[in-house]
Amino acid sequence: MGLILVTLLAGCGKSESASSSPGDAKNQQVQNEPALSLHWAGMKRLSVEPTAAGFMRIWRLPETEKLKARTLDKLALAPWQTGATNQTTIISNYAALVQQNHAASLLRPLLEDVVQDECYLEIRGAQATPAQVAVAIHLDAKRAAAWETDLAGVFGSKSNPHSKGASGGTNGGWQIQYTNKPAAKPVVKLAQLARFGDWTVIGFGPSQNAAFTELLTRAQRNEFSSPAAATKDWLQTTFDLRRLSKALDRDWDLPEEWPRVALNFTGNGSNVLTTGKLTFSKPLQAPIEPWNVPTNLIHEPVQSLTAVQGIGPWLASTRWWRDAHPGETPNQIFWWAQSGSPFLDYTAAPLQSASMMSKLGAAIMNSMNPVLSSNRMGRWERVPGSDAIVWARAPIIKPFAGAIETGSKRFLFAGVSPQAVTNTPPPISTINDLKVSQNVVFFDREVTGPRVEAWMFMSQLFRIILRREQLPEGALTVAWLKAAGPSFGPASTTSTRTSSTELAVSRSSTIGLNSIELHLLADWLESPAFPFTLFSIVEKLPPPPTSRKASGSGQK
Repeated sequence: MGLILVTLLAGCGKSESASSSPGDAKNQQVQNEPALSLHWAGMKRLSVEPTAAGFMRIWRLPETEKLKARTLDKLALAPWQTGATNQTTIISNYAALVQQNHAASLLRPLLEDVVQDECYLEIRGAQATPAQVAVAIHLDAKRAAAWETDLAGVFGSKSNPHSKGASGGTNGGWQIQYTNKPAAKPVVKLAQLARFGDWTVIGFGPSQNAAFTELLTRAQRNEFSSPAAATKDWLQTTFDLRRLSKALDRDWDLPEEWPRVALNFTGNGSNVLTTGKLTFSKPLQAPIEPWNVPTNLIHEPVQSLTAVQGIGPWLASTRWWRDAHPGETPNQIFWWAQSGSPFLDYTAAPLQSASMMSKLGAAIMNSMNPVLSSNRMGRWERVPGSDAIVWARAPIIKPFAGAIETGSKRFLFAGVSPQAVTNTPPPISTINDLKVSQNVVFFDREVTGPRVEAWMFMSQLFRIILRREQLPEGALTVAWLKAAGPSFGPASTTSTRTSSTELAVSRSSTIGLNSIELHLLADWLESPAFPFTLFSIVEKLPPPPTSRKASGSGQK
């Protein structure tokens, strides 16, 4: 929610109208729904909630508090960043910068309230109008007065607006005109604040703000505080990223088939429980088949196992795959990681024949070798007398890809390092859980703590390979992952097709994220251009120096 507030304050949003054609009744119904709606119970509730005990153990770590404080400092400063997407200066004391920026110092405590108190958020957007954003937050009288005064000060320092008085609240409020950052055709927008009972409602956008009207009406009707509004969920959200991208004028370039997502988060005392559904506008082209698990390739001890199916039509439609002309398109793929080294990661996909590897290997070499060569990180080469390929002269790791037969089955088999020879059996219990589940398209089991540690080694290595700065050893995100890592237990995620246009999702995990998502979060929070882009996108290393050949007679 703080990120959305920052986005609006930073001036992102449509600067001029665009024409649009009317859709059918179904599309019109979708357009009338919010692009994003969210209900957050607030940390005040979670701190006394028995079902959140496991989550709170990590939230109360000193490293979590330091990371939270810096993140809110960075958010408070974000609206006043210039050239946000190419900001590369490492800053060690964001709190001091907040104090030096009057508007940021006003905004910072408000963001803390968003973390601590119950909130509702709604974003609407039509193609021809700026985003319509509204927040309703439950505040005591003292904090409500601070919001009324300080948020007005934030807008005043941002764009020198003109206050027009109260916006209709029972306990005060205001309306302030402001404009987006300099554009060819600046658009005058309206910030509004109203107070009803214990709820403060804020709106940003055009003068006709349906999101603000909706939350304002609900506050007037006391719907937020009614017994019907009570829920055991900590967080409820529904969003359509494609429509949200258009509403906020962000160039995410998502496909038309992108689904509408609904997610609910609660707990059971030990874990965070996530449930949800993905709703697609068209029937899914994702054939479901009996699982063809490469049991002869997967051996204990396994830290993670992921299985996905129904990918055939999507993979065949990608440009890279079409250009490769491999002849056969797998419909299932498996990933797993073994204990003993951070680099014992492998993947396999069932094949009908091994002939595809010749063309697929050539496509991998043609697409990857130019980048590897320019970074001086080796190259993919053919294994003599085979269609398999290996990454020669790679640092630390020895990746490979090829076709393999195990018994009567064939698989495309690849790994980051040569497979460890072992006589241990496969993870039978996990594989049985996969096979007995009906209509499963995504299945993931991991021991998150060890995987977080392994991904730290893997992510740092690939930053070197791709000539990106490594996350600094003293970074707050690194310290947080190290401190919280021992508390991260098993995580289980399953996605099931429930109809031709819907997938159901369920997850049990320590804090709601798996190991890869935790590292993406760390990469994002560590970015000097947070919240606009990732650390690994911003922090690039210069090209390696060109080699110098000796010149002159007798010189070496």
